Amino acid sequence: MPQFFKDGEILTKKRKGTFYTDVIAVIPAHNAEKTIGIVVRKTLRKVGRCIVINDGSDDGTANVALDAGAEVIVHVSNRGKGAAIRTALNCLRKISYKYVVLLDADGQHEPGEIARLVQAAQRRRAHLVCGNRMSKPEGMPFIRRTTNNVMSKIVSKLCRVNLADTQCGYRLLSRRAVESLRLTKSNFEVDTEILYQVSQKGFKVTEVTISSIYTEKSSSNIHPFSDTIRFFRLVFGLLISKSISMKKSKVENKKPEIKN
Repeated sequence: MPQFFKDGEILTKKRKGTFYTDVIAVIPAHNAEKTIGIVVRKTLRKVGRCIVINDGSDDGTANVALDAGAEVIVHVSNRGKGAAIRTALNCLRKISYKYVVLLDADGQHEPGEIARLVQAAQRRRAHLVCGNRMSKPEGMPFIRRTTNNVMSKIVSKLCRVNLADTQCGYRLLSRRAVESLRLTKSNFEVDTEILYQVSQKGFKVTEVTISSIYTEKSSSNIHPFSDTIRFFRLVFGLLISKSISMKKSKVENKKPEIKN
């Protein structure tokens, strides 16, 4: 029998503790019943808690995730990856944790590599650790690899960081970084928005090599054309905002001091 949940309701199933008890995994999911179960189970071998945002799925994603041991937040309608992440991060405000790991539900991220992200954050004292698939891009479609290279160069320059894979959704954020975010984007451009905001706050950003997984079992909700358009709209908007901010700063610095 299918179960129905209220919009935004969080469902919990008890389970045993795991390695990183101070790490919470957040997984946006839309129609991912074929992959979400194994992703959740493998994730819970590494972290203390796993929260799945069932983003308007019309299949059994919520029930499969719950049975696998995840806590499930339900969006009645499909709002997009960015909206799902915002919902999850808002729910974490009163929860104790040190790091949040974001990963996808489609099986393209290997949960066993969470340790690489955590260790990189600890050793390098970083507040944002991005996964880098470009060191081992085997299996990644040529068009995806090409567009990713171009976008990563643009975003790296905009954010003043040197990252080879700015579009990877597999990443770790410290609690301080999460609390600094004021996200507005609802789709896949949220990954760029997160990187931009964290870098602008002066937090250290780094990356670590992860696997590039593309199989018949893994699927993707990315729409290359529309998501690329959204990406360039976001970049253009950030450039305008940055230019305005710099002009205001120059004007304020030129104001004469008033002496009594």
